[in-house]
Amino acid sequence: MKILHVVRQFLPSIGGLEDYVYSLALEQIKAGSTVSVLTANTNFQTDELLNSSEQQDGIDVIRVPWSFSKRYPVIWIKPDLLNQYDLVHIHAVDFFIDYVSLLKKIGLVKTKVCLTTHGGFFHTPNQQGLKKFYFKTITRFTLMGINRVFTISSNDQNLFSQIKQNCQLVSNGVRLQKFGKRLEKTNDTFDLICLGRFSSNKKVDWLIEAYAGLVAPKGKLKIIGGRATGDTAALQNLIIRLKAEDKVELLLDLPDLKIVEHISTAKFVVSASDYEGFGLSVIELMSYGLVPFLSNKPESFVDFIEQSQTGLLFDYDMSAFEGKYNKLLHHWNESEAEKSQVFSQQFSWSKVAQQINTGYENA
Repeated sequence: MKILHVVRQFLPSIGGLEDYVYSLALEQIKAGSTVSVLTANTNFQTDELLNSSEQQDGIDVIRVPWSFSKRYPVIWIKPDLLNQYDLVHIHAVDFFIDYVSLLKKIGLVKTKVCLTTHGGFFHTPNQQGLKKFYFKTITRFTLMGINRVFTISSNDQNLFSQIKQNCQLVSNGVRLQKFGKRLEKTNDTFDLICLGRFSSNKKVDWLIEAYAGLVAPKGKLKIIGGRATGDTAALQNLIIRLKAEDKVELLLDLPDLKIVEHISTAKFVVSASDYEGFGLSVIELMSYGLVPFLSNKPESFVDFIEQSQTGLLFDYDMSAFEGKYNKLLHHWNESEAEKSQVFSQQFSWSKVAQQINTGYENA
C-alpha cells in the first residue's frame, strides 16, 4: 500500500504528534508499505526553515510552504499529489482535514482518506464556545467525507461519536522505553518525573507550586522537556521565587542517555495537565515501571489509574496535595511498579499499527 501521512509538524520538531506519525510510519514500512509524510516546511519550535524533501529512516518527507497561524497552518495541497496514494491519513483536526474533505466532496480527490483525532482542538479553555460551535457544524460536515475516523482515547471516542458514526477507538501507540533500557542502579530515591511540552494545558507552574509547598518531600520533582516548547524562563523564575531549588529541578534539552539516567533513579511519573487527548509521555514513563501520579481532569488519566490498578489521582486543591503525595509514597512497592509496566505493554506500536491497518481495510 502507498500511504501519505499529513501532519502539521514532523521531525526534527519534537512532540507527541510527531512521534506518533514517525512510529506508525516505521511499522507500516516494516509491513511492506511505501510511506510518505507531508508537513509544513518550518519547525514551529525554532522557526527554522527546513529542506523541501528528504528521507528519514525510509520515510519520504515532503515539506511545503504554509501561511496564517502555527495553530491552524494553511497549506494548499494539489489534488494530483494526494491522488498518487492509495490512502491519505490526516493527523489532528485542523486545516488539512477541512480542506482535503472538501476536495473529496467535489470529486477532486479520489483516494481514501482517514483521520486520527489526537484530542481534537480542545486542549486549552480558550474560546470554548466558538470551538464547540465549529465542532458541531464545520467539523461535523467535514467528517461526512472521511472514510475512517480513528480516536485515540475514550474521551475522543465519546466526543467524536457525537458527530460521526462508526469511529474506531485505537489507543495511542507508544514507543516503550523510547530513551533506552532502564539502567541497573540502586534506587533509594522517590523522585517524580514530569516529561513533555510546557504548553499551558500541562499546568507545570501549578505542579511546581504544589510540590514546593510540601514539607520535606522524600524525592525531587524533575521536570524534563525542550526549551523551545514553552516559557521555561518563567518556570525557572518561579522555582527561584518559591525557594524550591532543593525540591524542583528543571532539566532542558537533555539527550536520551541523560533522560534515562533520571528515569532510572525515579519511582513516579507525574502530570498536572488539565486536558489531554491521550497522555503519551505518561505511558512512555510507565513502560519503565514509574507509578503514575496524575491530575483527575483528563479522562484518559482516570482510565490509566483505573485500568492499571496502580498510582493515584489528585485534584487542584493545594491543601490536599500533600496528603495525596504521602499516600502515594506509602503505597509504593515493586509490585506497583510492575503493574505500571505491564499496563503499558498494550500500547506497543506493533499492536496499534495492526489495528490501524484493519481500519484501513474496512475503509
